[in-house]
Amino acid sequence: MRWRGGDRRHGPDIRLATPEAKTAFLFTRVGLAGCDMGACAILPRIIGLGRASELLFTGRTMSAEEGERWGFHNRIVEGEKLLEEAHALARALADGPNFAHGITKTQLGQEWNVSLETAIEMEAQAQAICMATNDFRRAFEAFAAKRTPEFKGD
Repeated sequence: MRWRGGDRRHGPDIRLATPEAKTAFLFTRVGLAGCDMGACAILPRIIGLGRASELLFTGRTMSAEEGERWGFHNRIVEGEKLLEEAHALARALADGPNFAHGITKTQLGQEWNVSLETAIEMEAQAQAICMATNDFRRAFEAFAAKRTPEFKGD
């Protein structure tokens, strides 16, 4: 697995896998600690401390199905459709509210280490910023008129 397109604090934003995908953290099998490349920070946040501990202590392989069930993979896609699915997902995101997506990505990264009260305040400020955009105005008008919004990133 490559950590591409995401943030080093929590890995890729969205993870697709084929049914054949296998994930293992093999450090302990060669006498190393499981705490390499941020695994002890990232993995528990994705799948929980108990599950992360099991994988990091044992070095066992996690199947694609188990990874999806645990939230490590967002979904499983047949190998021959993987690229098509990834492109369709990327296109849907790119066609969406880019400015708002950028704010969401920023908040996902910044809210890891703040209290719930601080996170709620940060989110209120982020929404206020988004409400000042032309994208919001156009999308709100389109929603009220039951039309598809047009996002331009402004």
